[in-house]
Amino acid sequence: MTAPRRPRRRIEIYFVLYLVALVLLLPDRNASDIRRTTSDVLTDLRLDMQPERVRLECKLLRDSVGRFRLRSLDSMNVIRYSGEVEDIHLRARIEDVETGQILNVEAGDNASRLFSLEHQPERQAVVFRWHPDITSVTPRTFRVTVYGSAAPPGVRGPNSADADIIPAGLRVNGSTQFVLATEIEGEVTTIVAANMVRDTVVLGQGAGSTELGLFWVDASRDDIPVLPSADWSNRISFGGANPLRDLAAMPEVRVSGAAMTIERYLDTAQRALIVRGKAPRSGSASVQVTARRRDGNVAQVSFSVNSIPLQNVSVPSDVFPDIEVVIDPRLPDLPDVRATVSLGNSEVASSRGGTLRFKIDRRDTGKVLVFERFVEGQRAGTPINIRVRNYPAPEIQDVRDFGSGDRKKVIVKFYGDGNRDRPLLEVVEGNAQPPKKQYGNRHAADASERPTITWLEEFIVERKDASKPFTFKLRAKDARGATSRVWLED
Repeated sequence: MTAPRRPRRRIEIYFVLYLVALVLLLPDRNASDIRRTTSDVLTDLRLDMQPERVRLECKLLRDSVGRFRLRSLDSMNVIRYSGEVEDIHLRARIEDVETGQILNVEAGDNASRLFSLEHQPERQAVVFRWHPDITSVTPRTFRVTVYGSAAPPGVRGPNSADADIIPAGLRVNGSTQFVLATEIEGEVTTIVAANMVRDTVVLGQGAGSTELGLFWVDASRDDIPVLPSADWSNRISFGGANPLRDLAAMPEVRVSGAAMTIERYLDTAQRALIVRGKAPRSGSASVQVTARRRDGNVAQVSFSVNSIPLQNVSVPSDVFPDIEVVIDPRLPDLPDVRATVSLGNSEVASSRGGTLRFKIDRRDTGKVLVFERFVEGQRAGTPINIRVRNYPAPEIQDVRDFGSGDRKKVIVKFYGDGNRDRPLLEVVEGNAQPPKKQYGNRHAADASERPTITWLEEFIVERKDASKPFTFKLRAKDARGATSRVWLED
């Protein structure tokens, strides 16, 4: 007998589909956590860099002969960094504020004898060392920017377990600034403030990188002293933007104060804005530069242009050999000023602020010297010619009775330094014995003459034969062989 077949239960396909749909609608907890963690990482990651000092100084003293003596030197700065990072790369950018010249130094690279950078990872620090050359010094200021680039821990490649949390190629960037200044006591040095630039995060994705950070602009010089109507220029640097592609428009430049003409252009090589013009004829002008980034952020910087007039200077029209000449060049209070006295292509004397002192050799008699002043290598004012003259011949100035009538005093005027050109007196003819020089009676002909080149010398002439009239002819002769006119005494 065949057993009865049990009836098969029927399940609606629609119910199964309904359950599948409910499962698919449940949130994916792990994906949510990953998205939140990635956002948090990008927000929190940062490389902070802080220098121990924002200004390092080399102070020198110039002695009376122009040599330099070191008074104090800040030769080292320690920059500490913080943050969970690895694979850190460090470099320093040293910029000469006056000339705009830039030198880059990598950590561990000792190619520059003036600057070095040493990474000390065990201290989370980088040591910057400065070795200024004090044998050939002018007041100089450098702006140093130290850059750091590092990877967050765990970012080792696309196959890492953390690769799904932190984007591949992520680099954390940081930077900081400080100033190096060489100061010579009594001479002007440009004062520059260091800008503490915030760090940025750079994502290396696809075709390019996206920089997120503070937008700032900075002027190479905050104050520009310059001669009236002279050319000047200033370089404006950008942070947080490439001026060639990230600006909404050309930066705006406004001038207030004294009137002057200006122009601006973008320097593609330096990625900077160059503002230049002619200084006002007098007074001071303020220049404000405003830049707008494409995202709407605005940054501004201001600097001033001050006209410093060139003062009149007293320069002798004639000078004489072997006599020290002293000239106050009255140089303006400007950077890189210099006064010179030259003979042809040779420099006789020069100064960067003090008095000019020099002597001319006798073989240069009859030649012409030129006094000039320079500002930043450009001649300022009109050159002044100085003739090198020969000394005049000696002169017999006076003959006076001296005693009983058998002696006479002869006064001779002569020219020179008072020693080398002292004259001799000779009897040309007549009833007179050879003249005797009165030692100790030499003195300046004019006490107010500076420098003294005119002198008086005294001689005594005695009668030779008492039975004859006391008449004679005299002539003075100096060491150069120049002779006076003959003096007749009767």
